[in-house]
Amino acid sequence: MEKNIGIYYATRYGQTKRIAHFLGESFMNLGWEVYVTNLRDGGGVPEVENFSAVLVGAPVYMHGYPRKVRHFVEQNRLALMMIPSTGFFSTSLMATPGTPEAYAEALGPARHFLDEVSWTPDWIASFPGALNYAEYNPMMRWVMQGISRREKGPTDASKDYELTRWEEVTKFAQDFNEGAPQSPYRADAISLATRTLNEFVPEFEQRIVQQIAVRATPEEVRNAIETMQLADMPLAAILAKIRNLGRSLEDRDATFQQAAAGFGVVPIVTKQAHEICGGLVGQFWKREYGIRMLKNAEGFKAFAESAYTKAITNFWFDEYRDGRTTVRTETRVHSLGNKSRRRFHGYWSMMSLGIRIYLASVLRGIARSVFRHNREQHVLAA
Repeated sequence: MEKNIGIYYATRYGQTKRIAHFLGESFMNLGWEVYVTNLRDGGGVPEVENFSAVLVGAPVYMHGYPRKVRHFVEQNRLALMMIPSTGFFSTSLMATPGTPEAYAEALGPARHFLDEVSWTPDWIASFPGALNYAEYNPMMRWVMQGISRREKGPTDASKDYELTRWEEVTKFAQDFNEGAPQSPYRADAISLATRTLNEFVPEFEQRIVQQIAVRATPEEVRNAIETMQLADMPLAAILAKIRNLGRSLEDRDATFQQAAAGFGVVPIVTKQAHEICGGLVGQFWKREYGIRMLKNAEGFKAFAESAYTKAITNFWFDEYRDGRTTVRTETRVHSLGNKSRRRFHGYWSMMSLGIRIYLASVLRGIARSVFRHNREQHVLAA
């Protein structure tokens, strides 16, 4: 098979461009045919389908990435998922520390970006960039000095500093070329909020993302979700009763997970330690929801009857900092045929606000469940 790679990048002060072309030369030396494209140039952009491998690179700027890169990934997301090997590399001052813990912290902006655009590449890297003080305006110079000071980097604005460790860039290219299974740049070693969702429902028409910070460890959050009672989420129960025309279909003494399983939600076992996920197939515009009871996650993934709509929801709670865990939930909906898509669209137009409020109530229910467990433990200790 011909080895050709497309490297797409955007740059602000030039360092991401240098890294992109350095990677291009590295791959050429390894026998690849290489095409390097600046997404900010006005010319045409080669289609990703033309390549057996694709890399996308961008600098972190004010905690985000250039809009051109975001648009490129969003427009080519499904095509990128079909490419045999893909990667994302980030240029950031946050990548300057050399410890594994500091490097994991440096991946934060990249992880958030990839979750926002719903892309799970095979390789992820964060490289130190450069401090080009001479090119910054006075305000940007002051901001960059502050960032560099916090990261224990250089602050003398009379000089420019190249911080990129080129041996790491070379190592990334070598590992990518060899498909090294134990490489620190393998994306499967990095927890991503949308990894499981991208695997089971990569294509979707509707998407809801919400999150809450809970004063608990990830392990405590998992226990809270698994034991959360419907009484912990009273607003959600009210909304469900309204949707069901006043009929109460759930036992308030049941746990949230028991109620979900009774409704037809299929538990999806994920490969990530701090995630709970479930899938549902139905004709939700009908009064009784038209639920298809499936045996397992494999049946949910393979289900393809055009008269139905798939829904998947996950709770991801991998980010823990300062005594709080960020609990992120995402729901995706994908209708499997044109008729079901039209019918669900009408249902969504009327019910989407209620669904958002319902999910927000579930998140608050997790916080209440944590509080209830802590109170019960204090009572027992007393």
